[in-house]
Amino acid sequence: MNETPTDAPVRLGRISYLNVLPIYHPIESGAVDGPLSVVSAPPAELNRLTRAGELDVSACSSFEYASAPGDYLLVPNLAIGSRGHVRSVLLLSRLPIARLDGKQVRISFQTHTSVALLRLFLEKRVGVDVSFVTGDVTSALARGERPDAFLAIGDEAMRLRDHPDYPHRWDLGSVWLDWTHLPFIFGVWVARRDAAARQPQAVADACRALVRAKDWSAARPGLVARLAAEQGGFAEAAMRAYFEGLVYDFGPREQEGLSVFFAMLAGAGIIPSAPRLDFLDI
Repeated sequence: MNETPTDAPVRLGRISYLNVLPIYHPIESGAVDGPLSVVSAPPAELNRLTRAGELDVSACSSFEYASAPGDYLLVPNLAIGSRGHVRSVLLLSRLPIARLDGKQVRISFQTHTSVALLRLFLEKRVGVDVSFVTGDVTSALARGERPDAFLAIGDEAMRLRDHPDYPHRWDLGSVWLDWTHLPFIFGVWVARRDAAARQPQAVADACRALVRAKDWSAARPGLVARLAAEQGGFAEAAMRAYFEGLVYDFGPREQEGLSVFFAMLAGAGIIPSAPRLDFLDI
């Protein structure tokens, strides 16, 4: 772990996807005062940096929290998930789902939570046995490869969702809602416990800034949609519909959904045990 001085700026991690624009744009634009030391990276890289102690507060995958709960405290009132269609976590297949038994599914190295959810869905809900192969989907498709099925996340999922060679599509947010009747939390924000002990005021201030940024963006849905459309090359109406389907709150129902997910992971032997949800006091 890298030690930092007690008066050093809080090192903040940002997922490099459009879905977190409502949380980080207000800080990065100066509309909300917050940490200026922001590192942007795909989810798996943020997980690695946070686990290594190179970030103090960061967005990270729900699976990462479950993998090392002793390292982290959850930021209250802030998560990213869905209560149904999430649009950016998709299983796309050339075959009906029952015919995926014995087939390979291409997955991205950039996500752990979505892969764990997909594994639970296929094994426990559908009852098919697949093998997972890690690789970049977009480049594979550009080379003319056509895997039987693949998991797409983030901006890539929104670009590939209507690929003509993959007529069978499952939105994992909807899959989870149909299965459990609960929201699904794909990502959380965490503070490292050692950072919170070393710089309690600065870490708490950074976490409060993130929650204020969420509220700032919630009051300006048109602006958020326009900015996301400009940055991602999507239609503004599509971006507005996308953000309307996302959940950034972390209330009792969202916490219940996450706890059920952790219990399922533990029951399937994917994690040793379901962790308690421990929150930072801000």
